[in-house]
Amino acid sequence: MTAPCVPLVVSIVGPSGAGKSQLAKRTQSVLGDDIFARIPTDYFFVPRPSNMPLTTFLKQPLRYDWELLRSSLREPIGTPVETPDADFAGFSRISDAGGLPFTIRPVMITDAMARFPDADLLVMLDAPGGVRRDRIEARDVRWGTSVLVNWEHLEMTWTESRAGLPAPDLTLNGSRSLSLNADALARLIHSHRAPANTTDGFS
Repeated sequence: MTAPCVPLVVSIVGPSGAGKSQLAKRTQSVLGDDIFARIPTDYFFVPRPSNMPLTTFLKQPLRYDWELLRSSLREPIGTPVETPDADFAGFSRISDAGGLPFTIRPVMITDAMARFPDADLLVMLDAPGGVRRDRIEARDVRWGTSVLVNWEHLEMTWTESRAGLPAPDLTLNGSRSLSLNADALARLIHSHRAPANTTDGFS
């Protein structure tokens, strides 16, 4: 892993529907809002060029604007910041700020299909494809979105991202109890000494 950052940065990676955001939110409730904050990392996607058709854009893996995210993490602890204002239907960016708010805390977590390159700790969360599809379908109904139609694009992104991953500090089963997974992640953060290839409930 890379040298420790200030704040400590934990990267949760995994395919769409594995439960990355829910794990981050539950871990935040375990550790407390003053210590831990989630960066809604999906908002930091590299936008589609204005002259590129959407169908062409969806034939290549999703990329993330890590430099823009780094600029947020350079802010002092306690600073309120915002994600980009993004249009997920057309994969365009309205502005570099104005999206979801979050605050810089001593522990920051990114949750995306790709690893934040400067992360101090890497956590991989996975779940069977059928489970993930069902979750995305239910979420689309709840939120009025249409993420499932881009399933192949999402799977392509995860396949590429996973191929380049170093050994994770913790591997979790996204089908397991959310509370158990959050407790395992909280323990890792507390210790910051977990050996690579630790497996916690995933087979």
